[in-house]
Amino acid sequence: MNRISKSQLAAIMLIGDAFALFCLHGRICVMTAVGFAAGSLIQLFLALPLARLYDSGRTLADCGRAVRIALLAYVLIWGGSLFAMLWQTSSVIYIPYEGSGIWGRLLTGGLIAAVCVYVSSSGIKALARSAVIAAGLGAFCVAIVVVSAGIQSDMSNILRPAGSDLPRELIRGFAASGGLGSFVVLLGFTDSDRTDAAALYFTCKAVLSFVVLFTAVMVTGGIMDVLDLPVASAAQLSQPFPVQRTDSLFLTVFAVFAVYTVAVQASAAEYLAARTFPCLRRFRCTLALAVMVAVGALIGSPSESTGIYAASGLAVLLIVPAEALIKGGIRKHEKA
Repeated sequence: MNRISKSQLAAIMLIGDAFALFCLHGRICVMTAVGFAAGSLIQLFLALPLARLYDSGRTLADCGRAVRIALLAYVLIWGGSLFAMLWQTSSVIYIPYEGSGIWGRLLTGGLIAAVCVYVSSSGIKALARSAVIAAGLGAFCVAIVVVSAGIQSDMSNILRPAGSDLPRELIRGFAASGGLGSFVVLLGFTDSDRTDAAALYFTCKAVLSFVVLFTAVMVTGGIMDVLDLPVASAAQLSQPFPVQRTDSLFLTVFAVFAVYTVAVQASAAEYLAARTFPCLRRFRCTLALAVMVAVGALIGSPSESTGIYAASGLAVLLIVPAEALIKGGIRKHEKA
């Protein structure tokens, strides 16, 4: 049975959150770190009804077709946004063929999609198990970058004018949390208390967001006005070893996290498609990835439509509990 532990759930979801932070576009400040961390805790509060619903024995298969279609659309759109963010980040991180225009981007996206098909073919449980190893390696590498950046950073950067307020950064944090769609799917596969699983994941997400963004501000705060991708630039500017370049280390982690992040979206989309469109018996994962690449080529990243992405992420956490509440009310009315 495809059951995963709460630590595996946290690992597989945090990989996606880290990748989104690596690709974060636009100016950041200390308020950004606070807003993203606070937003993660708000998401935990909003996810509690969903966790309790799953603990009561409800599954996504019990939801209406419209709900499953909405979740599937959200997962596919976020998957496309991941490809868009990957292509945008190529302006800072060297990715072969990315500079060859739309065909180079599609070639890179196709190669990643092909790897994701292989990674996802073993099922969600195998993907979650391997994600723990990938997350551990990534955490080690990110820790090296954070420590190095902290040593070489200028603490005065955190005292610079914020240039943004908390509500705006909260919305921005919700917009960058597109993995909530796959979280709704994967939480149903968790074999332990779903409330504990949600608490572990969102708490770790809050810590990860604050540490990464705060470190990026300390490193790049003085040159923030000329940067488009502050987190990726901060990784390139820190050099912990005289021989091994940090940007090479960062590129390795970036590539691994990109594959896992997209593979998780593809697995979630495949699960939803199987229960929403039973006629699709084969190539569901391949079809989902093809749709994601196409969506990524047509739309922009969350930074271009912050409000829409934030509202969608909020709705995703509430859609399943809301449907259960409505159905429960209808049943009580019919019995009466």
